[in-house]
Amino acid sequence: MRLSSSSALLGVACSLFTWCARASAHAPTPCDFKGLSVGDKATPAQIMKHFGVEKYNDSEAEWAKAQNAPDYWEHMEKVGPSNAAEEIFWKMGPSCDKKSCEIPYGVTVGSGASPIDVLVFISFDKTGTIELIDISFDSTQWDDVLALLNTKYGDGWRTEESPMMVGKYGAKESLEFTVTELRHRTPGTNSKTGDTCTLYARNIDKIWEHSTSPIYRGFLEIKRVSKNF
Repeated sequence: MRLSSSSALLGVACSLFTWCARASAHAPTPCDFKGLSVGDKATPAQIMKHFGVEKYNDSEAEWAKAQNAPDYWEHMEKVGPSNAAEEIFWKMGPSCDKKSCEIPYGVTVGSGASPIDVLVFISFDKTGTIELIDISFDSTQWDDVLALLNTKYGDGWRTEESPMMVGKYGAKESLEFTVTELRHRTPGTNSKTGDTCTLYARNIDKIWEHSTSPIYRGFLEIKRVSKNF
C-alpha cells in the first residue's frame, strides 16, 4: 500500500494493523518443530527425509553390536548408563528403530552467522503417529534458544526456578546451577489433525554432566496429549 496523508486511508491502515496484531496475539500455539508435529503420521524414512537425512542406521542392530563390545560394561560403569547410551548413538549417527528416530547432529535452529546445533529425538506409536519431539541444545545458548521459543510458540510460559547440583558421574565434585523450567500455559494444537500437546523446556536437563559435547544441555519437549482415556 502506498503511503498517503489522507486521514481516511490512515484510519483504514490503523484498523488493519490492529486486526493483524490481535490475530497474531490469538494465534494458536503450534505443536511442531520445523514443520513436523506431534499428531502427524510419518514413517522413519519420511521423518529422516524431513530433516534432510537420506541415509540412516538401524539403531537396534547397532545397539546390539555396541553392547557386545568387550569394554562396554566397564565403560558404562565409568560414565553412567545414560552417557554410555548417548555415546553409542553419537557414533552411529542418525538412526531409527520401530519406535523412534534420533538425529544427534546436523540439525540447526536460528539464522545468521551462528546457528544453534540441536539434537533431535522423535518417538511414534504403532500407527506411525508422532507422540514426542525432544530437542536438546547447549545450555550456554539458553538465552538465544528462549528468544526462538518465544517467537515460535509465544511467551506464555509458567516459569519456575530452583537450584540444582550437576557433577561428573562417579565424582564427588559438582557445580550449582539455577534450573529454569518453562511450561506453556496454552496447550499447543496440530491444526491439521486437531491433536493437542504440552510444551516443556529446561535450561539444564539432568544432575550428571554429559560425556559427549555439550556437557551441559537444555531441552524442549513437545508431547502429544493422549486421547485414550
